Amino acid sequence: MIRTIQISLFTCGLLLGLFSGSALAQVEEIRFAVLDHDVNVTGNGAGGKEGGVNIAGEVVFASPQFLTWAYSPRPFVNLSINTDGLTNFGGAGLAWQTDIGSKYFAEFDFGIVYHDGITSLPTNPSDPVRIRLDATRVILGSDLLFRSVFGFGVHVNDQWDASIVFEHLSHGQILGKGRNEGLDNIGIRLSRKFGH
Repeated sequence: MIRTIQISLFTCGLLLGLFSGSALAQVEEIRFAVLDHDVNVTGNGAGGKEGGVNIAGEVVFASPQFLTWAYSPRPFVNLSINTDGLTNFGGAGLAWQTDIGSKYFAEFDFGIVYHDGITSLPTNPSDPVRIRLDATRVILGSDLLFRSVFGFGVHVNDQWDASIVFEHLSHGQILGKGRNEGLDNIGIRLSRKFGH
């Protein structure tokens, strides 16, 4: 519970920092998503240990001029809460979106999140806590994780988008060392767009 509060405070701090000055006027989208938590898409790995659904929210800002060289990604902050009280996370990153014709779009997001999940196990292999955690929780290996998101969606109208999203969280042996089971979530996302 304390780590969930820390994640919420971390995300709120990011929001407050971004909302200073004219940033509030630069909000382009507010997003809400419902995702199946810890799915096993590839058929290998740790998928399926944790249950529940993640309820997620994001605030997406207009791309600042200095990011034009990187194809104008839009900064965002996000918060994702697991309904079973398992791994929650919040963070920030950049989102690249491209239209496919006038009706559809594809998106790739990349960022860093802080989470309240399990990072390591007790060292004694016969410890009952270790055995239980290893069977029921994803071992993420680091408090900070990379978060990548792939999405495909439809422009419903000028104010709303809907998409299917897949997100993957992992330390990639860069933000941490050792065990890195990763976390995959898949679901639907609605985006309320604001005219700028």
